Amino acid sequence: MPKGRRKKKNGGGNTRKATAVESTTGGQPLATNEDPAFTSRVGVTIYSYRARACDPDGVSGKAAIDGLVHCGVLSDDTAKEIAYVHYPAPIKVKNTEEEKTVIVIEEV
Repeated sequence: MPKGRRKKKNGGGNTRKATAVESTTGGQPLATNEDPAFTSRVGVTIYSYRARACDPDGVSGKAAIDGLVHCGVLSDDTAKEIAYVHYPAPIKVKNTEEEKTVIVIEEV
């Protein structure tokens, strides 16, 4: 190692703190899970419309499903309540203004 250069401790990686992706906005749920919108098992299909090509395995609905539980649409996100989560291949759109995510929930 050249003189004057020191090896960085802890790998010298990024020192920024990770953002809390699933933090709440005020600490209170938006609705109660005592009376969810669906009372039987459901299947969830997440359609991703994107202008740029992305891999089918790059789409994740975890935060969206957690949000559906948080606001009372689903009672929980366990296998007892959700039979399947399906991610069809992303659908190509012309521009970023047309980008969207559509979540379809079906009782099974």
